[in-house]
Amino acid sequence: MIRSALLSIHLFVLALLFSVASAATNLPRVQFNRDIRPIMSDTCFHCHGFDAKSRKAGLRLDRREDALQPTKHDLLPIVPGQPDDSEIIQRIMDVVDPMPPLEMHKQLTLEQKEPVRAGDG
Repeated sequence: MIRSALLSIHLFVLALLFSVASAATNLPRVQFNRDIRPIMSDTCFHCHGFDAKSRKAGLRLDRREDALQPTKHDLLPIVPGQPDDSEIIQRIMDVVDPMPPLEMHKQLTLEQKEPVRAGDG
């Protein structure tokens, strides 16, 4: 019963993501400073920003040149023009182990996830 409910929720979220993605094709082009930086400032930069002492996983996302470099685990945080190959997109879309982590209480909404995905790179 619980498994069926979880599957239904998962399918609903996927359908919603696809509908948001198709609706996004009619929206103006995503601009990093206008659309994405405010989201990342609120949800990502605390752990992946300018402060080296609080930076997690050695990953810096507030500077493009750093976000394009492979991590120490050889993952590419951002692959310009290829959001499905970008680790940050995979992590923010992950329903099991999402970024930001659940304990941070800063989960991204679907409305926040889609511009980040569409503006990847």
